[in-house]
Amino acid sequence: MSEKKSENAVVAFFKKIVKPFGVIPRRFNEVRQELKRVIWPTKEKMIQLSAVVLTVIVAAALFLSVIEKGTNWILDQVGFYEQVEETTATTLAVPSETVAATTAATTAADTTTATSADVTAS
Repeated sequence: MSEKKSENAVVAFFKKIVKPFGVIPRRFNEVRQELKRVIWPTKEKMIQLSAVVLTVIVAAALFLSVIEKGTNWILDQVGFYEQVEETTATTLAVPSETVAATTAATTAADTTTATSADVTAS
């Protein structure tokens, strides 16, 4: 009896898993039936509709090209694409004591260099 229950449980489990997949063949049959009911356009109508689509695509491409070229021309006229070199001046806030010490050290170094040059020249 216990074996029969476990078999029923296994069968029920697989039915739950397989049940969603049982819908697929039914859906394909419904699609096939629906496609039989469709009124397909004739060859002449298909050529006519294709020509309309291609004409609209070409017209849209031309329109967008004209807009792009016009915008590009306007931006060239106002100088949008010109390269402008940017120079930035940076100033450092240095305490006056540091500036005085640096100036004194630079002056002393220049004097020493000048004296050395005078000695070697003599």
